Amino acid sequence: MKKEKIQQFTLRITNSNRTELIAVMYDMIDAYFEDAAAARASDDREEFKKNVRGADRVVKELSDILDFKYEISGNLYALYTWCRKELSLTMTRYDLSGIELAKRVLTPLGESFRELAKKDTGEPMMRNAERVTAGITYGRSDVAESIDAASTNRGYFA
Repeated sequence: MKKEKIQQFTLRITNSNRTELIAVMYDMIDAYFEDAAAARASDDREEFKKNVRGADRVVKELSDILDFKYEISGNLYALYTWCRKELSLTMTRYDLSGIELAKRVLTPLGESFRELAKKDTGEPMMRNAERVTAGITYGRSDVAESIDAASTNRGYFA
């Protein structure tokens, strides 16, 4: 994943509530899948493995944060475990078949969480993060973002 994408995801994460955070994680998986497919097309094995591992780490995190007091968590855990197995096989085979299979499961789940995120009006988890304002100035190719440097206290409240 390129530095620019990482910065975009970081910004989204700092401004996300609980449900939006999960939606961002699904978007990260999609980005890793796209980058893995591009690496495979250019026959870059190391970049391919790096991106498949990145997607696997995000799927693992999704399974780690499940709350098993809800019945659906057991079903999600089984799906995430199966996806991780397919991603592991994808790395050893050096093909996209496991990614395609995992996408069939993860894409509808991601769409569901994105819909839920639209309805979740909770506050961002990181209430003390830097404030970013877009649209005040323009860069060469896009809108520049300005970060409020006055805030020295950032992150989670203890």
